[in-house]
Amino acid sequence: MRLATKVSAFYLAATATLVLVLAAVALVAFRAFSLTAATAHAQTTAEIVRVYLTEAMLLGTIGERQRFLDRLRDVQNLRSAHIVRSPLVDRQFGKNRQGEREPDAIEQRVLETGKSYFETIETLTESYFRATIPYVASAYGIPNCLQCHQVAEGSVLGAITVTIDLNVLRQHAMLTIAAIVAIIALFAVSLLWLLNRLLHPITVTADEITEVVHGGVEGRFDRRIAARSGDETGRIAREVNRLLDAISQALAQINEPIARVFGWRHQQENQLQAAVHAVETMAAIAHFKQTIEEDREISEIYRRLYRLARDTSAVAEVSLLECQNGEMRAIGDDGMAQTRCCPGCDPEIAASPELCRAYRTEHWVDGLTDPSLCSAEAVTTHHPDWGYLCFPIRFSGQVGAVLQWRVPRTQQREALEAAERFQRYLTEAAPVLESKRLLAQLKESALRDPMTGLCNRRFLEESIDLLVSQTLRNQRHLAVMMVDIDFFKVVNDTYGHDAGDAVVRFIAKLLQESVRTSDWVIRYGGEEFLVVLVDTAAEAAIAVAEKIRSQLEKSAIPLPQGQTIQKTLSVGVADFPGDGDAFWQVVKYADVALYHAKETGRNRVVRFTPELWHEKEQY
Repeated sequence: MRLATKVSAFYLAATATLVLVLAAVALVAFRAFSLTAATAHAQTTAEIVRVYLTEAMLLGTIGERQRFLDRLRDVQNLRSAHIVRSPLVDRQFGKNRQGEREPDAIEQRVLETGKSYFETIETLTESYFRATIPYVASAYGIPNCLQCHQVAEGSVLGAITVTIDLNVLRQHAMLTIAAIVAIIALFAVSLLWLLNRLLHPITVTADEITEVVHGGVEGRFDRRIAARSGDETGRIAREVNRLLDAISQALAQINEPIARVFGWRHQQENQLQAAVHAVETMAAIAHFKQTIEEDREISEIYRRLYRLARDTSAVAEVSLLECQNGEMRAIGDDGMAQTRCCPGCDPEIAASPELCRAYRTEHWVDGLTDPSLCSAEAVTTHHPDWGYLCFPIRFSGQVGAVLQWRVPRTQQREALEAAERFQRYLTEAAPVLESKRLLAQLKESALRDPMTGLCNRRFLEESIDLLVSQTLRNQRHLAVMMVDIDFFKVVNDTYGHDAGDAVVRFIAKLLQESVRTSDWVIRYGGEEFLVVLVDTAAEAAIAVAEKIRSQLEKSAIPLPQGQTIQKTLSVGVADFPGDGDAFWQVVKYADVALYHAKETGRNRVVRFTPELWHEKEQY
C-alpha cells in the first residue's frame, strides 16, 4: 500500500472516530441537558401548582383548579399536568375528586414513598419526559400546611404528574450534532487535501526511486529523480542522483576498457551483468593462462583448447590445424598429430596452407554469417545448414595454428558471442604456445645433430630408459647396431671436410630410409652411428645390417666438387636383453663386434658373441 494511501486512510479513520466520539458526547450532553432542563421545568411547574392550590384553599377558590391546570398546557413544551390526592386528604375532606382521575401505579408508589419519580419515554415518533412529584406536608414555610391539614409532619398530601415534550429538544440536538459533524468533516477534508499536497513530493519521489532501483537491478542507470522540494525529500533525490552518476561513471570506466581490450562487439544492455561477466571472464582467462603456462607440452594446451571450445562455448564440432614448415597437419583432441586433414576443410590445405583464409589473412573468419567466405571450407558439403568460425593463432609473427568451430546456423548469435570471448583465450594462449614451441625447438636442437638431422647421443641418454622399461615389460628385444664408415679419414684428407660431411649426410639418410619410423638412428660420433631396432632380435638385425652394407657398397656418393665416391660400412650387432641385462653394456658389446669387423677386414657385419669380449680383454 502506498504511503499516501496509508496516511490518508489513517487520517480518515482517526477523523471518523473523532466525529463519532464527538457525536456521542454531544448526544449524551444534549440528553443530560434535556433531562436536567425537563426536571427543572417539571419541578417549577409542580411548585407553581402547589402555590396555586394553597392560595386557592385559603381564598376558597379551590374549585377553579382544573381550569388552572388546563391553562398550564399553554406553557411551551408542557404536554399535560394533573394532580392526585392522597388518602389522608380524602379522610379529612371527603373523597371529592372533582373530575380527578385515580392514581396509577407510579403515582400510587409516589404517594406511598413520598419520593419523586422521573422517566424519559422515547418511541420512534416521539420523545417526552414524565415527572411525578409528591406534595409533602410541612409546618415550616409559608403557608403552613398543617394549618389546614390534620396530618403529621412529612405526610404526603398528594402528587402532581407533568409530561414535557422533548421532540423539539431532540431535533435541536440532531441539528446541532449534524452541524458539528459537517464542520469537522469540512475541516478534515481541508486537512486531508493539505496533507496530500505535502505528501505528493514524497510519494512521487518514492515511485521514481522504485523505478530507478528496478532499472538498476536490470543494469540501467540512465534514469534520474526530480528534486521537487528543498526539504529532506529533495535532498534524498539529489543524493540518489549523485549515487547513480557515480555508479554509471564507474561502470563505464570498467566496461569500456574491458571492451577495448577484449574487442567485444556484442555488449549487454545490463551494465552490471556486463561488468560481472567481464570480471568473471578475465578471472577465467587468467586462470586458463596460468594453467597452460604450467603445462609441459604443447599437446596439453591443445587438449585444453578443445575442452574450452566444447564445454565453455558449447560448440558442436571442433578441429585444430597446426601450421609448420609450410604444411598443415590436423591435431586431434588428444593433442597428437593425425594423418587425416580437418574434416571441415579441403584436404589440399595440408600441403598448401595459403588456401586457408584464416591462415592467409591472419584474421578470424565468420563462416556463420557468410558460409561461402572461405573457398577451402568443406563444412557446408556435409552440413548444408551449418556454418564455421576459424580462429588463427599467431606464433612468432605468423599463424602457427588454426582452430575451427562447426556450428548450426540456428545458434549463430550464441556462437558469435562465445567467439568473442574465445578469441581472448586464444590471445592469451598464443604467447604461451609460442614459448612452448620455442622451448621444444631448443630442446630438439639440443638433442639432434644439426648436420644430419639425426638424434644425437644426448637424446639417447635422456630417452633410452623409457624404451628399455617398455621392452622389458613386454618381454621383447632391442637390436643394437654400431655402424662405422670405413676409412673415413681418407675422405677428409683427400677431398676435404665438405666431402666428408657429404658422405656422413648420405649414409645418415640411407640408414633412416632402411629402417622403420619406430626405430632409432643416432649419430653417435664423427663417422659412427648407433641404430636401435625396436622389437627386433639380433638375427633379424643382421639381415637389416647386411642390406644396408650391400646397398652402400653399390652406391655412388656425390661430393660437393661434382665427383662421386664409393664407401663401405662395418657393423657390430648385439641383442638386448639377450646379450646383457643392461642396455649400455649391450652397446659396449655391439662396439666390440664393430671393432672385430674392422680388425677382420672391414665392410662386414659381425654378431657379438662372448668370445669377442674375451678377445678384447686380451688386447
